Amino acid sequence: MSAPAFPVVDGARERCISDEAADFFRSNGLLVLRNVIGADELARLQAETATLVDTALAGGHDNPDFCYKTHAETGDLVPFRVEYVVDKLSSTKALLGHPFLLRTISKLAGPAFVPTWDSMVFKMAGGGAAIDWHRDGGLCEDAVSLLSSGRAFNVDIYLDRADMDSCLWGLPGSNNWSDEDADAAIARLNEGGVSTEGAVPLPMEPGDVLLHNVLVLHGSRATSGPLRRVIYYEFRPADIELAVGPHTPEYVEVKQHVQAAAVRHRRLAPYAAGEDAYEYLPNGEADPAWAAEPPTWRYPHGRYLRSAV
Repeated sequence: MSAPAFPVVDGARERCISDEAADFFRSNGLLVLRNVIGADELARLQAETATLVDTALAGGHDNPDFCYKTHAETGDLVPFRVEYVVDKLSSTKALLGHPFLLRTISKLAGPAFVPTWDSMVFKMAGGGAAIDWHRDGGLCEDAVSLLSSGRAFNVDIYLDRADMDSCLWGLPGSNNWSDEDADAAIARLNEGGVSTEGAVPLPMEPGDVLLHNVLVLHGSRATSGPLRRVIYYEFRPADIELAVGPHTPEYVEVKQHVQAAAVRHRRLAPYAAGEDAYEYLPNGEADPAWAAEPPTWRYPHGRYLRSAV
């Protein structure tokens, strides 16, 4: 498979992605955004997320927000993921209000977008676990049939360099594959370990961002190099969530409140001074209730999934 020529997107110079970049993402399920996070914000994110890595290393095995798996080469149990990071750090709250990212999300998902998942996935220095080839979960069959291409996706914000050894690999266009074809490719690529045959590497620098459609196939190999942290924010259109889920209508309401609060938090961040702030109006006007802080920044999925209600 020949790799498509990715468009050049410079988040430090552009207000939002172009129509051409948006069309590329809808077709291929992947889009690289360079220079999105400025130096001061990046330093704050790196410092604050280091505390989560330290907590994971100290052994948060009993905390369901800290996830572990076995390293394919060493056999050691290593941390690789922390859930609900917006609840845990001031920097990740402000990051959720980043204007370039929110204008891009609105362009792809529509202005009534909902921040559905937030986590940090990382590869530990000296022993990072592999992530098997997969599609992201949580889309019911009705949602897949209703979603136009590219309206449910992850925003992957890189805090550290991802080189050819530690980067994510993807299969452009696999977001358009049938379940049968995707399952066959996943089984083949995961057989005997994470294979990168026919895949495209996605090396990134600190401050770069990757957009990936929830249906595009992606994975990464086990590593033994430096620490590599990525903040993951997933977004989905409110109309699809309200129609078929997977979350309940109540979840849409509370998470849109969280999104509005994140935009407000960003205005107070010193590194956001002078930005052209994003105005989050998912219903065409501000909800007066959103002037108050949300009662919590952590809404457990299990409590709001329709299958659990």
